[in-house]
Amino acid sequence: MKKIFLAIIVFLCFNVELFSNNMFLTYSNNGEIKIDYNFDFEATNLYVANISFYALMKTLDKDYIKVSGINEVLNYLKFFQPGFSINYRYKNDSFNDPNYFLWSNDSFIISFERVFFDYPVSYIVSNGMIGINLKNSSNNYFYWINMYDFSETSLGYYFGNKLKLGFFVDTLNKSDDYGVFIALSNVGILTLSKNKFFVEILNKKIYMYFDFKNEINLIRNEFFKREKSKFEFNIPIIRDDIYFVLNSNRVYGIKFNIEF
Repeated sequence: MKKIFLAIIVFLCFNVELFSNNMFLTYSNNGEIKIDYNFDFEATNLYVANISFYALMKTLDKDYIKVSGINEVLNYLKFFQPGFSINYRYKNDSFNDPNYFLWSNDSFIISFERVFFDYPVSYIVSNGMIGINLKNSSNNYFYWINMYDFSETSLGYYFGNKLKLGFFVDTLNKSDDYGVFIALSNVGILTLSKNKFFVEILNKKIYMYFDFKNEINLIRNEFFKREKSKFEFNIPIIRDDIYFVLNSNRVYGIKFNIEF
């Protein structure tokens, strides 16, 4: 127990030094204590970023402690200069096709504006895809191709400026797919195709993805998370301050949001 309390004190001191935005402290009925830290960074006209990490400790096992993996630390990043940007899990309102919404959740996207023949945007994604977005008034065309496998492509069209209606066909992941989508700038997207259905609403932090062919389902929002057969509820007792937590392992607890 002394080690656990010492770890908590160290975390609190560390938090004050680095001016963390907030900290979540969760105590569960199985004796686990989880501390989540969130940090925001911003340099005007250069970048914005958010990182977080957690430590999970068990009161019944003084030698047990689990911390975030490297791939769990960076939540989002946007580095931007005139005509150029690097984004990770940070949506750019210049992009409105379904592939961008999907890939920006787990890939770095390098974007260039008006670099090829005055076309508005071209982009390179860290998963090997490169693409271009062509715009003429309310008409928009996009095309993606895999740099390592030219048989994997995606192309589509959407009409509109703020509200976009579109369709696409692709041969990604060795599978043919086609579908339609509706996108609203700075709000989100709804997509339905032969193989998948997904919705992302940015200001509500709602994300739902269902892959019918590969039987993948993922739901995330502020109060509920589900991936395959695992789920977690965060039910507000006092909104933004105290939550009741329940997960698929029948573990429940109380979560406190401490802001600094």
